[in-house]
Amino acid sequence: MCRSSLYDNLSSFLRATVLGFILCLFMLMASSFVNPSLAQSGSQVAPAFNVTSLNGEHFSNFKLEGERALLMFWAPWCGVCQRELPKIARFYQRDMPDDLQVLTIGSSASLKQVEQYVDEHPRTFVFPTAHDANKSIAENFNIRAFPTYILLDEDGTILLVRRGGGILNDQRFHQLTQ
Repeated sequence: MCRSSLYDNLSSFLRATVLGFILCLFMLMASSFVNPSLAQSGSQVAPAFNVTSLNGEHFSNFKLEGERALLMFWAPWCGVCQRELPKIARFYQRDMPDDLQVLTIGSSASLKQVEQYVDEHPRTFVFPTAHDANKSIAENFNIRAFPTYILLDEDGTILLVRRGGGILNDQRFHQLTQ
């Protein structure tokens, strides 16, 4: 193989690599603009929502105003959710600050599936639980994984978004709820 063809191949490879890197960087930056409701900075107000718990209690962003709130989006088929929900129950019963509310929102499943899961785990569901019937709340909050936790301040501003388990071990969560 001659040097010029080796040079041309290397040059083409480097251009493609740099172009790929720039494209990935652009996509990453663009995703932060596409999902403003999931900002970690605490500068985005939570989208408006209205939901009724399985016990008939009405919840909305306006009802939660004045208190911090931890929203947990979960699905009955989600294994991580199944492990996290009892931990949230213990937190709710033992360690939760007085000025914090917890609302779990079953999504990505039928009302019957959510109700059945709740009924089968009565010691876990000691906190208000609602069903996101048409997935509109999850869509408005841009939920793409279960569980997803969203911590709101007294004014409804998003303080923290955490996808996946482990919210109770999250240092930032503890700082923001103390």
